[in-house]
Amino acid sequence: MIYIIMGVSGSGKTTIGKALAKATRLPFYDADDFHPTTNIEKMSNGQPLNDNDRQPWLIRLATELYNWEQTEGAILACSALKENYRQILRSKVKNITWIYLSGSFDLIYNRIQQRKGHYMKKEMLQSQFDALEVPDYGLKINISKSVGKIIHNILESKSDFGVIGLGVMGSNLSLNIADKGFKLSVYNRSEGNEKEVVSQFLSKNSNYKNIQGFTHLATFVESLQTPRRLLLMVKAGEVIDLVLKQLTPLLSPNDIIVDGGNSHYLDTKRRAEQLAKININFIGTGISGGEKGARFGASIMPGGTPESYQKVADILESIAAKDKNGQPCCAFIGKDGAGHFIKMIHNGIEYAEMQLLAECYALLKLNYSYDEIYAIFKSWDETDLSSFLLEITANIFQKKEGHQYLLDLILDKAGNKGTGSWSSQAAMQVGFPATMINDAVYARYISSFKEQRQFLENQLIINKKPYSKIDILSLKKAYQFARIINHIQGFALIQQAADEYDWNLNFSEISRIWTNGCIISSALMEQLVDYFKTTSNLMEHPIIWKQLNESATSTQEILTLGLQNQIATPVFSSAYQYWLGMTTGTLSANLIQAQRDYFGAHTYQRTDKDWSKSFHTKWD
Repeated sequence: MIYIIMGVSGSGKTTIGKALAKATRLPFYDADDFHPTTNIEKMSNGQPLNDNDRQPWLIRLATELYNWEQTEGAILACSALKENYRQILRSKVKNITWIYLSGSFDLIYNRIQQRKGHYMKKEMLQSQFDALEVPDYGLKINISKSVGKIIHNILESKSDFGVIGLGVMGSNLSLNIADKGFKLSVYNRSEGNEKEVVSQFLSKNSNYKNIQGFTHLATFVESLQTPRRLLLMVKAGEVIDLVLKQLTPLLSPNDIIVDGGNSHYLDTKRRAEQLAKININFIGTGISGGEKGARFGASIMPGGTPESYQKVADILESIAAKDKNGQPCCAFIGKDGAGHFIKMIHNGIEYAEMQLLAECYALLKLNYSYDEIYAIFKSWDETDLSSFLLEITANIFQKKEGHQYLLDLILDKAGNKGTGSWSSQAAMQVGFPATMINDAVYARYISSFKEQRQFLENQLIINKKPYSKIDILSLKKAYQFARIINHIQGFALIQQAADEYDWNLNFSEISRIWTNGCIISSALMEQLVDYFKTTSNLMEHPIIWKQLNESATSTQEILTLGLQNQIATPVFSSAYQYWLGMTTGTLSANLIQAQRDYFGAHTYQRTDKDWSKSFHTKWD
């Protein structure tokens, strides 16, 4: 933890800093000790410093703060009178508690008169008050109180952040935030079966002294520093609107609400616009990584305004997973609903990735045992096919209950929470063929008809052709082919929406924050970080194009094998059909246009005329 105690000269920064250091066992530093000699001489001669004088001093302090944060933390006494000074001080540090020592001019003037041997002259006090820009964040402490009372107020101060909703994700995110040294308030309603949620959470985590819990919303809001920063982790949809209706009358202008649930991006856009009218900042934030990611580091996708994001960046970036270079897998995505949109498409890509592995499993179990399938997937995961989903899928084939494999005891009806179908709907709305996401969603829907499927299977007269043993290398290449197409479609859909909604998105950065902490993290995603630095169209990237060309024939073989054995492979098929469609210069869509013009006079363009012109024919 880094504490910066700020205020004009004579406000007691050193006294309070040393007392706080004794109470917290953190080292104390006085910013004045880091001034260059030229600055000290200038102040000793009664000349106030200008911004040019302070610049190197502030930059040095920023570096020192970074070094202290990497070790045990520190307490720094520093005037930090202007906001731009404070911006420099915080430029390299993620976690600062600001403490502003406030007092009247007369009180501080009298204190300075009694001081001896200090180079800050009392005549300079007015210039400091003139320069002071009081922060609208952190703790504001009245220095008229005793030192003991001030230290008590600091240590028992208001929370840095609040979390509403202590479900699985909310609870784990709360602990993650607390682990990073932030003081946290948590709230959960206490009605019905949620009556004991807060007390049970606090009891289970009693070793966390920086968490306080509430079941009364107004008291929870009052416990937060201003501007208040809080995270909603409640069920998406109408529940969020209900919570906002209860919450917003308790808030003040410039407070910040972060919605970390799986909200629909258009709902987020609407809420952001409504709350902006009362000067409340709303940040729609996708969070991926499940329970483990929430607890130890997730991929975080905030959308809103850059200014509001900067006010919560210290929290969000501290709890994010880290990429291979140690940078947080969290970055500002774009305005209004952009963060929730790319989280939605992330989930759509995830649907297709999961279905591809399920189709690989369906084909492999024709010839291989679960132990052998585990070994095959494990070997793939040691190549450039490596991914979080492939790793956990391999592990599933090892799990047993007694002598039975758990997989054989799980009913084949796949659930869904709606984000996959939202991705399909969004693709339809912006006119993009996200065929793999669509078919992955439909595959889950088909699985829900378990009883009917069983009945119809018993009515079949199956005439399977004799099949040869599946070629593992061909399946591996087909899997690589389909995964690449899935990512091409997912990112192209995001681009189409970005054009539609005027979002200026950085695809290399989106790929980077998806390299760790999220469900679709993979070696391929690592590669896309670099690919997007040179192209906006993945299919035209030379490496991608080469891989697709080399694996297309293997995909044909796998599809044929599936058809011969009546094994449904809808997502493999949609990947290949997309490839065929996108690599065919002349499609049969000319017949579609002729049909449309025949029955509806919808017109058409001609190959032998200017394509910007339309034509109609009287067909009969």
